[in-house]
Amino acid sequence: MKVLRPAQPTSEQLTVINNHKPGVFVVRGAAGSGKTTTGLLRLRFAVRYWQRRRRDGFIDGPVRVLVLTYNKTLRGYIEELAQEQLKDNDVELTISTFAKWATDRVAYERILQEYERSRKLDALAVPLPLSADFVRSEVDYVLGRFTPERLGEYIECERQGRGRSPRMPTPLRCRLLKEMIYPFQEWKKQQQAWDWSDLANAMAAKRTGDPYHVVVVDEAQDFSANQVRAVLNHLTDEHTLTFVLDAAQRIYPQRFTWSEVGLSVGSHNSKLLSKNFRNTRQIAAFAAPLLIDVETTDDAAIPDLTSCIEEGDKPLLVEGTFTQQMDHVVKFLNGLGPDNDESVAILHAKGWFGEVKNRLNDAGLAYVELTRNAEWPTGPVNVALSTMHSAKGLEFDHVIIVGLNSEVMPHAAEPGDSERDAHLRLLAMSAGRARKTLTITYKPSEASDLIACMAPDTYEVKAV
Repeated sequence: MKVLRPAQPTSEQLTVINNHKPGVFVVRGAAGSGKTTTGLLRLRFAVRYWQRRRRDGFIDGPVRVLVLTYNKTLRGYIEELAQEQLKDNDVELTISTFAKWATDRVAYERILQEYERSRKLDALAVPLPLSADFVRSEVDYVLGRFTPERLGEYIECERQGRGRSPRMPTPLRCRLLKEMIYPFQEWKKQQQAWDWSDLANAMAAKRTGDPYHVVVVDEAQDFSANQVRAVLNHLTDEHTLTFVLDAAQRIYPQRFTWSEVGLSVGSHNSKLLSKNFRNTRQIAAFAAPLLIDVETTDDAAIPDLTSCIEEGDKPLLVEGTFTQQMDHVVKFLNGLGPDNDESVAILHAKGWFGEVKNRLNDAGLAYVELTRNAEWPTGPVNVALSTMHSAKGLEFDHVIIVGLNSEVMPHAAEPGDSERDAHLRLLAMSAGRARKTLTITYKPSEASDLIACMAPDTYEVKAV
């Protein structure tokens, strides 16, 4: 699977790349602005600075570098890019997801399986006047934002980035803490098991191993406050720390303020990248309206649609049964030709690819699977299957989102609903992975409500 290589940095990106002095810097980039590439180029210059410091005798041992990504798929992709930047033997480079980095450094208890955790939380949530999905999400938000000894601060805090609905007045917050979060924490102790929030807390509370001189946190909008505290706890006294993010693409309930984790971020140490270099005008025009009603924060970067240079076809919505949808997909892939090296991502919200694989195999079309793959797949195959979540941070020439049905992408209709916001961000992010063409398929009688959120003049419809 090919990796789309960085282009020559623009003047906008160079202001970030060349500003590599010690301290904290936040790169806020809109979809398609090249923020990850910018962060990696900044990484190279920062490492060179620390190599000079080492040669001058200010540090002992190698320059220790950490690059953190949110999921395994993005980690594999970034490793391919980062290895090209840093090849010197005086650099100790770690590229990892937060979970892998933490589990390698902490003597942890058993990590709960997701089904165990969900089952317990669902049982605790029964008496509350909230959906089970929302309650699980709110628990993740609380345990990710507040340290164990300060969970009570949730009762009076401003709920950052959690949408306007459902509302969580003080009495309901008290119930969530007393009837769910505290019992859940006690239950984990009884089970002698941790969840991922416990792992972040352990890393934030105690330094494990040698600290790092240079750190880049990519897709930082989906890191929790406690994960950021863990990173800060593993820095040398003088360091170069870069956060790369776009809050408009946040798909997990992790919002917090920089000040509450002890960081001061302002115009002096942050940069907004607004120009879109990835998408055609038509793809950008389709994705941007999806975020109009979504709750935004100061870290959100609204894309500059006027900066798109390439022209292309409008995104295509394909209506039909799933068999008919896959007929269209197979025909499209065959139409690219056997010698075409353009990359194609087939995305699904839940990763249900059984029938997709059957159809691709029957058609003799090779593919690779990206979801939870720790290594970026090498070789000539350029068709990839991935969940929409795992495609975050990646880019492809062509993106096909299959089966956009209410079963896999349900939400409340009210603007400001937290689940609705999360699904709209996920859809906009997935659409923004495409450089040349975007196709979305669904069965009309089972279509997701998200289709009604699309601006009608930004796409074409094809019934198959």
